[in-house]
Amino acid sequence: MPLAVRELIAGGVAGGVAKSAVAPLERVKILLQTRRAEFRGSGLVGSFRTIYQTEGPLGFYRGNGASVARIVPYAALHYMAYEEYRRWIILGFPNVEQGPVLDLVAGSIAGGTAVVSTYPLDLVRTKLAYQVKGAVNVSLRESKPSEQVYKGILDCVKTIYRQNGLKGLYRGMAPSLYGIFPYSGLKFYFYEKMKTHVPEEHRKDIIPKLACGSVAGLLGQTITYPLDVVRRQMQV
Repeated sequence: MPLAVRELIAGGVAGGVAKSAVAPLERVKILLQTRRAEFRGSGLVGSFRTIYQTEGPLGFYRGNGASVARIVPYAALHYMAYEEYRRWIILGFPNVEQGPVLDLVAGSIAGGTAVVSTYPLDLVRTKLAYQVKGAVNVSLRESKPSEQVYKGILDCVKTIYRQNGLKGLYRGMAPSLYGIFPYSGLKFYFYEKMKTHVPEEHRKDIIPKLACGSVAGLLGQTITYPLDVVRRQMQV
């Protein structure tokens, strides 16, 4: 099997599993970022309690279908593009130093490529996660047209396209790109940098890789988080 195909499959499966594992936290994060009225001041525990009381256990996974539908091609493209861009830079510039700076550049470009390719599904995921079942039912009973109700992924895409055209599916992409370039680059930079401090005999073990990846993601996300808030606000 060609290396690029293996990278696509591995990245896609890894992304889908990771997103599903943290879906409840991702749902709460979106509701807090978008300042949903029912969740203002609730905090993490209070938000979990509200979702469970109004929507049940499945409420924690509202919008996760769109998230997985996006993250599989996103992660696949991200990791494959990262490896490909890295190889192209090395082949095009033989004298370039192979190290964290190269990973920073390749990771940034790869992140931008993945975002542009899959952004409409990210928008749909946010809109579906923003809907709260109890609030939607109330608005329907009182005939308040202020909140759009989406029945699923396809209905959401069709509604956005019908109301705002193609540009509506890319609303909020600018802050996404502003954020993904430093986030993706820093994530790969920190990951590769931390791996250099792992003893050679343990570098292929799962636990050190998981630890390096977790810390790298935490640092990258924290640094670029304000842009993530802006993106969610624009999406809803």
